[in-house]
Amino acid sequence: MRPKRTLIFFLIPFIYFFGWSSFISRSQLRAPRTFEKGISFTGYSREAYFGWPAEQSLQNLRKTNARWISLLVTGYQDNINSTYIDYKGINTPSDDSLTHIISYAHQLGLKVMLKPHVDLLNDPDHWRGQIGMNFDEALWSQWFNSYREFILHSALLAASNGVEQFCLGCELDKTVSRVEDWRQLIAAVREVFPGLLVYADDQLESHPEAITFWDALDFIGQDLYPTLSSKLQPSVSELCLGWNRLLLKIKALSDKWGKPVLITEIGFRSVQGGAQNPWDWQKTGPVDLVVQRKCYEAALRMVAGRVYLAGMFWWQWLPDPDIGGPKDTGYTPHGKPAEKVLSLRYLLPL
Repeated sequence: MRPKRTLIFFLIPFIYFFGWSSFISRSQLRAPRTFEKGISFTGYSREAYFGWPAEQSLQNLRKTNARWISLLVTGYQDNINSTYIDYKGINTPSDDSLTHIISYAHQLGLKVMLKPHVDLLNDPDHWRGQIGMNFDEALWSQWFNSYREFILHSALLAASNGVEQFCLGCELDKTVSRVEDWRQLIAAVREVFPGLLVYADDQLESHPEAITFWDALDFIGQDLYPTLSSKLQPSVSELCLGWNRLLLKIKALSDKWGKPVLITEIGFRSVQGGAQNPWDWQKTGPVDLVVQRKCYEAALRMVAGRVYLAGMFWWQWLPDPDIGGPKDTGYTPHGKPAEKVLSLRYLLPL
């Protein structure tokens, strides 16, 4: 049967504007129409998201004009060779705590991406990106069984509480070559969670081809902590030049897979040298509020209007309203000049 011409004529303007591949892409059809203006809300205790401090902190976050939070829940394994992930211990927010803060976020008009992490309890010489580096086939099977339990538990909680988006992995660099294991996990999550799915990779600059299962997800997730200038006190213009290089790589990844890139994490500390190796959470030095402000300004200026970007989530905002301020050298923008930049930029279209 021949298609009706009226339908074709109706579709032509949309196909012309978006491009045919984007128009028919499942991920594009499901993706939000607006840039996700997000901040990571990160608690590290059983009751982290309960009580008035967490609620007050979330109210403060909302004043930045953010529209999304990335809500952290961390499971723990002992070291990189462990195959058991504990997500019921004292350092992991309880289900009741998560349920409470999800509900409160929705009351404030915030959308939620639940973002499970895996960290190491007793292995200071390694990090999550090295998990599995010594595994054989049997150990891989054991680890993925435990990880699958953690992720499906989190996905079910997300689904039952109306969470809009789910990140089913973060910076697990040594695991991503296990493509079939990841595809099976993604399919299992799809069975229980109806929202949008993303994985948070961190290898854009070192190994951008590492992930080969982006087609199974709605977004290409990237945790970005790039050195954009070698200067201790770079100007905003110099930082923007560094962003030009980074954006070329982001766009190439988006073009290759026909999907938008979601910046699942980005952050800069208010510490001297904060523009170099921004991933270094242990860097010591005096407070530098200016370098953090400039990094925020450059990033927010450079992401604006990029149709291949779905949004960004700033690292980080903690559920203690007293953390931050002009003497703090951490990542949070709370009570610092960077917060004012964020609030003004998030008020505008991106």
